[in-house]
Amino acid sequence: MILKLSAIASCRECVHFDNAAATLEMALPGLTSFGSAHAAVRADDGICAFHARYVAASSNCSSAQRNPAVSPPAALIPERSPSAEYDP
Repeated sequence: MILKLSAIASCRECVHFDNAAATLEMALPGLTSFGSAHAAVRADDGICAFHARYVAASSNCSSAQRNPAVSPPAALIPERSPSAEYDP
């Protein structure tokens, strides 16, 4: 039996993701001329420090690393290995 760790569901759970209003305002100069990064229209979107770009919190990528402060590790999911002794 092989145990497989579930993948991160979104950028929101990644250690590289930062959606603090102050971080957005610093990363996007001129944003405050339209109001502030506290606006509801941005939802939970933020900055990906790994890719250095603005991303939706619901995005994901292969470089994601779980942020333990945001999402605890998912439960290990048992995965059956094919064998001659077991035939479903």
